[in-house]
Amino acid sequence: MNNIRIIVKYLLPVLVAVPILLSGCRKSEACIPDDDMYIEMMFTQENGGTRAEIGNDGSGFFTDGDKVGLYICGKQTKHIILTMEGGKWTPKLLKSELGTGTVNLSAYYPAREDVSPETNRHTHSVNTDQTGHGYEDSDLLWSHLDIKQGDLAGGVIEMPFVHGMHRLSINISIDGVSLPEDLTVTVKNIAEGSFDLSTGQIDIPAGTMKDISPRILSESEGEYSAILFPGSLDAYAEGWVEITTDGKTSVYKAPATIGESSLLESGKETVLNLHLKSNGDIDTDPDPVPNPDPAPDPDYGGRTCWVYGVKTTGLPDYPRDHEESVPEYSFLVPENFPGGMWYKVSGVMYLNWQKDFLWYDCDKDDPDDSGSRPGYRDSNMCWAAGASNLLHWWTRLNEPYIKAYDAKYSSNPWPSYPRPSFGFSDTDGSGIFDFFRDISRNRGGSDAVGVNWFICGTPGISSPDPDIDDNFGGYFTEIFDNIDVAVKPKDSMNKESLSRIIKGALENKQGLGFVQSNLSKGVTHVMTIWGVEFDDAGYVSALYYVDNNDHYNFEVKGGANKFQHHRLIRQEIKYRDGLWKVMMGNSSVHAISSITVVDLKRDVWQKEFPEVEIKEDYIQ
Repeated sequence: MNNIRIIVKYLLPVLVAVPILLSGCRKSEACIPDDDMYIEMMFTQENGGTRAEIGNDGSGFFTDGDKVGLYICGKQTKHIILTMEGGKWTPKLLKSELGTGTVNLSAYYPAREDVSPETNRHTHSVNTDQTGHGYEDSDLLWSHLDIKQGDLAGGVIEMPFVHGMHRLSINISIDGVSLPEDLTVTVKNIAEGSFDLSTGQIDIPAGTMKDISPRILSESEGEYSAILFPGSLDAYAEGWVEITTDGKTSVYKAPATIGESSLLESGKETVLNLHLKSNGDIDTDPDPVPNPDPAPDPDYGGRTCWVYGVKTTGLPDYPRDHEESVPEYSFLVPENFPGGMWYKVSGVMYLNWQKDFLWYDCDKDDPDDSGSRPGYRDSNMCWAAGASNLLHWWTRLNEPYIKAYDAKYSSNPWPSYPRPSFGFSDTDGSGIFDFFRDISRNRGGSDAVGVNWFICGTPGISSPDPDIDDNFGGYFTEIFDNIDVAVKPKDSMNKESLSRIIKGALENKQGLGFVQSNLSKGVTHVMTIWGVEFDDAGYVSALYYVDNNDHYNFEVKGGANKFQHHRLIRQEIKYRDGLWKVMMGNSSVHAISSITVVDLKRDVWQKEFPEVEIKEDYIQ
């Protein structure tokens, strides 16, 4: 009687927008008024493949030819279909097309031509034949965003998608023998309903159940999957799954609850493990159970880990077991902030940079774009600061290889812009960051694009000098031509994926950046991770990171302001259900939406310079 097991788990949000902030990274294709600009819609994209598919974990990606429907709701509602062409969503939208004040946007996939622009209530159907493309076509992905026109800094709108439907996975087994070759599986479901794309609320009219032919994942292993409308389990009390073999049909009736819920919920998955008896009947289980939490990871439980090459004897971990020892300081006396130890100001934990530390904190001069401070106008260049941090780390750890490279090739492939110094100090700042600010427009971008452009010339930097766009090929292009060292994993951010990506980076000696999304303003910010804390179960529980916006956070008017401006920040990470799953501390506004991973590419270096030896003397 214990052979049917029902598991409920959350699907990963599919097609979560990767905020690579490419606004301004292309030349305008038409003349537009000075007070207007093109808006770039950011949805997940990935080169290759055939069309958007649903992975086993609920993830997926968009490819050229895919279409997204967008409702722009103001005084009047507009419906626009955006098509991915060459990795971009077309047609491009002007800011003026969005109306004024607060803009209400609702997007969905797959797009439909036969919709009414007067409402964003979207009618959707499941395909009764899901053995082929009907499986993907049955899913509905949706996203909603309310954003003020004044918050459209950088011209990028990020809209992450989530599943609107429910997924049923079925695993069929039989004792001692192979599954019958004539076995067929049918699932009952309502065939049509409508979604309010601003709330995700579903309206399912009363109607006749339809027979759904599920996707066959493995016929020999008895694995099947179907996309279903969410709704009450009561609708399937008389029959949900039918299994037919040798002319006999056995019916599985849905229980009253699954995982303490009487509903099939949007964005979740139910797994049925069904066992066929020798007489063709299905064993029943009176006590279905939800999916248990993943087992703890003893290798990381309770640990503090630093990015490779950062930890030294003098660099202290945050005293997690003795937090009471962390002193509290007033922001009015920043000259008195201590060196070499963690401290807190208004409850925020900091560690000042000092010359023997091996992490970097490139700061913007003009984070508020007011022009009131001397230096660069770089308010939108958080991506360049993040890229510069990671490039300082990359060049220092690859220094022996770079010396060999310079001896064999030119260190300045383009004399118009000699390669900047790799040195960093609190007083002299960063030559790498200054270089980015010299050659690039003050527009949004991606730290991964910046790193790859600097090393191998991968396009993506928006420069006012066309000579740079046409001729710069990267400072290490002789061996890194078309080899990207920085990537942004396509995983949507949740407890499992964040921890998995960061552990992988730590184990493979990789650098880490991240994007924080401000959910109230609809804008994003690029920063750099240097250390990580894990809870007892081995999940990320806190980050040590640097913020390129905080150079003037403790500025004292009328004072000398001669104090340490570079500092590491410790922030706890919280997890929650819903669209945004990884939050910075207890904030309901600041979410982590993507991670950047930078590889040292020691395999490429070693192949080119086998005679070079790297001394691994870093404390980890």
